[in-house]
Amino acid sequence: MARHDYPSTSELLELGTPREHAVTIYAQATAAQIDLAKTTVKSAMDRAVRTLRENGASHGLETALQDQLAKILADESWRHLSRSVAIFVTPDASEMFVLPNHLENQMQVGAYFDVGQLVRAIATPQDAYALTLSADGWNLWRATAADLATEMDVDDEGIADVADATNRATVRGRMHARRLHGDSGTKLLQETYVKRVHDAVVKTIDAQDPSATTPLFVFAAETLLDMYRNIDRGVREMVPVRGNPDALTAHQIDATMREGLSGINAHRANRRVEKIGDGIAQGIVATDLVDIARAAVSGNVDTMVYEFTVDVLGRLDNETGELTYADDGYDLLSRIAVWVLQTGGRVIPVRSGEITSSLWNGTAAVRLRYPLTT
Repeated sequence: MARHDYPSTSELLELGTPREHAVTIYAQATAAQIDLAKTTVKSAMDRAVRTLRENGASHGLETALQDQLAKILADESWRHLSRSVAIFVTPDASEMFVLPNHLENQMQVGAYFDVGQLVRAIATPQDAYALTLSADGWNLWRATAADLATEMDVDDEGIADVADATNRATVRGRMHARRLHGDSGTKLLQETYVKRVHDAVVKTIDAQDPSATTPLFVFAAETLLDMYRNIDRGVREMVPVRGNPDALTAHQIDATMREGLSGINAHRANRRVEKIGDGIAQGIVATDLVDIARAAVSGNVDTMVYEFTVDVLGRLDNETGELTYADDGYDLLSRIAVWVLQTGGRVIPVRSGEITSSLWNGTAAVRLRYPLTT
């Protein structure tokens, strides 16, 4: 049965161990395009089988892999897709993860599974709140690393829409109390409504995220959006999304949030590299992969920023941290990143173009817990 959660770090380490005829498949897979997703996975397996055949694989091996694929394609989880799938297959077993992350289509066959994209999915922050705000109503949403954006339960009694929030049957009505009518009256009523919504939103999400590290996307037409921004106290990062949100689906809201998170995460990663550089004088910065590997295995890495699209192949000694570069090895950067996670450190996978710090060498930079010994 496919999983709708992420593997633990110990499971990631196990996935990264050597095994014969390991096939890795990442595929974009949404509920709206199930047949296309299945075709993508089947085509990837066909390419893997052809590669193995060219390398002398037996008919029995091909049959075993196709049998595993048949089990995957028959899994009930195809009826409950999110955005991507990660599939790991050997002739004897298979595992499939259904993920909300936007992963790139990829196939690899060799002596190791490629866990690079899976590590990025786990390590990259994917939590965000969203407010969809219009004169006709509002909703608060939350997206997480494991789940698509879903509506949150919020007490909106008395503030369901503009009229409700201002105790009026209609904003445009002619019988307003205190004679509020016309454009100026409507604006004041809208401001009252937005202020009450803002107070409810802040109360709800501050209770869940008191450190205010999770961004808030605000979907609203220009007038209400500007009002909300003027009221907001600026403690939490806010991402404005202009336009009437009433017709947006949950998938559209989620997709916009994920796209925005990519930019937020890139900006934060760049700042993190700059901060890592502050530790050079204390000897707690490493940028050479040999040093980083040794530090990771010994539990000495506090934070690791690395280029997840670069393939540095080889093997890592789990006892000493010694590296051996080899074309038939596994992805060393993702393997080292898993070790950092396993020992309580933080990993930040990036694309090189996202980092502008002078410290950045295009591969990796880490902050150590203590200086390396010679």
